[in-house]
Amino acid sequence: MDLLSILKSVAALAFVLGILLGGAYLLRKYGSRIGLKAGVVSTDLKVTEWRTLDMRRKLAVVRWGDKEHLVCLAPTGDMLIASREAPPAFKPVIPGSTGPDDAKGGSQS
Repeated sequence: MDLLSILKSVAALAFVLGILLGGAYLLRKYGSRIGLKAGVVSTDLKVTEWRTLDMRRKLAVVRWGDKEHLVCLAPTGDMLIASREAPPAFKPVIPGSTGPDDAKGGSQS
């Protein structure tokens, strides 16, 4: 092997390592946001409640649109346990009330 082929091999190795390290840097900096439009966040999906069953398994209530799903999360796989129509997000405390002043007995003049 002559000196020129050794230099070409070292340069090729440096180039490949540079590409790998650059890709790792970009993934670390931008993470899973690659390909998503800036400022667009879905508000349809919410995890409303968590419960730990044991060291490995957890229960999660996930609200998606107008449905709620009870999901068991485990290392061996995830399982949908139940689904139902989600209750309304807001229930008035006093029927017919429209705001905090109505709950106190109306505005005082």
